[in-house]
Amino acid sequence: MHLHHLAFVILINMIWGLSFIALKYSVADLSPLLANAGRFLFVAIALLPFLKIVKGRMRQVLWVATIFGVFHFGIFIFAISLSSGVSEVAIAAQLSVPFSTLLAIVMLKEVVHVPRVLGITISFMGVLVMGLDPEIFAHIGSIICMATAALLVAYATILMRKLKDIPAMTLQAWVALMGFGGSVLLSAIFESGQVEAVKNISSPAVYGLVYSAVGSSIIGHAGVNFLLRHYEVSVVSPYMLLTPVFGVLGGVLILDETLTTRMMAGGLLTLAGVAIITLRNYIRKVKIQANTEIV
Repeated sequence: MHLHHLAFVILINMIWGLSFIALKYSVADLSPLLANAGRFLFVAIALLPFLKIVKGRMRQVLWVATIFGVFHFGIFIFAISLSSGVSEVAIAAQLSVPFSTLLAIVMLKEVVHVPRVLGITISFMGVLVMGLDPEIFAHIGSIICMATAALLVAYATILMRKLKDIPAMTLQAWVALMGFGGSVLLSAIFESGQVEAVKNISSPAVYGLVYSAVGSSIIGHAGVNFLLRHYEVSVVSPYMLLTPVFGVLGGVLILDETLTTRMMAGGLLTLAGVAIITLRNYIRKVKIQANTEIV
């Protein structure tokens, strides 16, 4: 990877890592579904020019957009609202990698050998170790919710493989529209006090929503899409392991979180498992390409 692209992918990881903190400020004033609606309102406005009907594919597009925008991000933000800080949820979010592998086995009939099975096992053991920390166990619901959000984004990612021909920004625009509309509807049903919360929202909460919308959804996802036009997925994906690192560092430096020994051990185990899976995915792809060239 060229040096300027390397700097860019590190910047994206920093943006994504700090978005956990930005959303933590937002849910201090807003309920989770309302915060998700506000976040996607900004994204939808920014991406409105890219919102186009995809003939013959709208059922698939709307389903993926609903899973990703409403349920994944809704539960994602709910997990942050339940957590004591952001470090544990930033690490637990990485379970999307082993979940993607497990879903590939179930949905795509992909064959997985011992190294990736080991990586999956180590990842889940890491989250278990982290969850048994007394300080985190008091907020175990946040870990469970983030694991659920990771499973949903893994599912959405599998479905997105069938939509590769649709422009990324068009898909993101539909995710934003469904995320906003679906979250408003669910917030009206399951939450209360929305009008009062919006009237009394603080500046940090607003900045958190704007940062998450512009930084994470627009710059982050558009940036990854740009990088994937220059490099293979297997080249870019290993760098995504930096996201929880920035999330944890931000939690310590900005929110004054304390990292316990068990939390650090669990976090390292989880990231080690994710790294093994990512490396094996890269090796597998290289082998497939080599066999294709030989044939």
